[in-house]
Amino acid sequence: MRWNFIEVEKRHEEEVIELLRSSPFTAFLPKKQRYFKKQDYVTVLDRLLFPGTVIITSDLTQDEFARQFNTWLEQHPTELIHREAKEYFYLSNDEQHFIASLMDEHNVIHQSIGILNAKRLIIQSGPLKGMENRIKKIDRHQRTAQVQFQICGQVILLYLGLIVKPSD
Repeated sequence: MRWNFIEVEKRHEEEVIELLRSSPFTAFLPKKQRYFKKQDYVTVLDRLLFPGTVIITSDLTQDEFARQFNTWLEQHPTELIHREAKEYFYLSNDEQHFIASLMDEHNVIHQSIGILNAKRLIIQSGPLKGMENRIKKIDRHQRTAQVQFQICGQVILLYLGLIVKPSD
């Protein structure tokens, strides 16, 4: 299965998923858990991993997928989905495997837990365990880690949840 990126209007991703339920395509939204604190209120929320995009899985070739998806869009016109003339971006097998290895069965990347031992980060549990070398920066206040990742030929930083506990 290939993961195709479909650009949609920001803040309308859930509406597009509902629209695609009646289509022959299988779509999902990868999410990540984020820690939020405002005064005394603390919560963990699911946020979109790639805002403004929906991922559609398909076994079709890139050209065939674009043709079939655009044909479906012509029959179901909407302003929420950005139509591409010839091709849609898709993830390579390595990129797809990396993201899939971080997500659970509900397509959510949970927070990881780690410790700093002599200024060296050790992830004890969570999806980032064993990926310490990919982490470029830690924000202990926001409880996030900047994880370097290559997507569609570009290096990007994903901000994923990381709780850093003091070492014993």
